[in-house]
Amino acid sequence: MSPKRTHHKHSSTKSYRRLLDRLAAHPDVHRVATGRVTPRMGAGRPVALISKVRPVASGLSITINSDGAMIDAYVITDRPAEVTAFIAEQGWSS
Repeated sequence: MSPKRTHHKHSSTKSYRRLLDRLAAHPDVHRVATGRVTPRMGAGRPVALISKVRPVASGLSITINSDGAMIDAYVITDRPAEVTAFIAEQGWSS
């Protein structure tokens, strides 16, 4: 059995938990970890499931829009361009 590649830090809803697990299953991703969860105010609906994808030293930093929160997550990879392309192919980013 392979080691768990997704670290769910907080009690998370199934919608973005599935997204993180699918992202972790990508062959170029070593690990995915959730970071800060920020409550979101207002009635505005998110345009895309992943609103920001930023390169960092260890891979990518992404911001996920959930029903009532914004979740920062970190994708540990040595091939950020391929993972960014995968996120776009899945329709997760705008």
